[in-house]
Amino acid sequence: LIECNYMDKELIASFLNHYLSLATMIGGGALVLLVCYISFAVYFREDRREPVLLKAISEYVLPLGFFATLGGTLLSLFYSDYLFYVPCSLCWYQRVFLYSQVFLFGLAWYKKDRNILPYSLLLSLVGFIVALDHHILQIGYNAYAPCSTAPFAVDCSKPSFIEFGFVTFPLMSTVLFGFLIVIVVLGKKFRG
Repeated sequence: LIECNYMDKELIASFLNHYLSLATMIGGGALVLLVCYISFAVYFREDRREPVLLKAISEYVLPLGFFATLGGTLLSLFYSDYLFYVPCSLCWYQRVFLYSQVFLFGLAWYKKDRNILPYSLLLSLVGFIVALDHHILQIGYNAYAPCSTAPFAVDCSKPSFIEFGFVTFPLMSTVLFGFLIVIVVLGKKFRG
């Protein structure tokens, strides 16, 4: 096994922080465009045929959900277990709502069972709210209003990093949960 020293881990973290932040911005923008497209395609079009893009997303909702949740889970574990970014309490709550969905989507994809979509929607909505609240707390960081009063706990209001002036771990989580919400709603509406 090749042992990485502290400098190597710092370089890996810097690389990941930059490119995952870039992917978060692109994903967030694409998510906003997709929601606008859904609004136009579903509610403002005169012909009521099902849009091809939305039907395709709906058809592949289970593998999309599985790979999105698996990727988020593996990256969060890589950050905490290999790069030693210690998660705070709010990060753990977000992980609870994300990690469980890997198994839900994995089993549902294997069995081709779309009945998990309401459960995923609930988990994603709660995870989205926690992540968005956490992001707002970190962007409006106040050193005198820490999240935890325990002397050994990680402060939820202090960001581990801020890239491009606003991208934090909770924003990445917010975009991921937003993506899950959109694909699950499409999966329920269009029944691929």
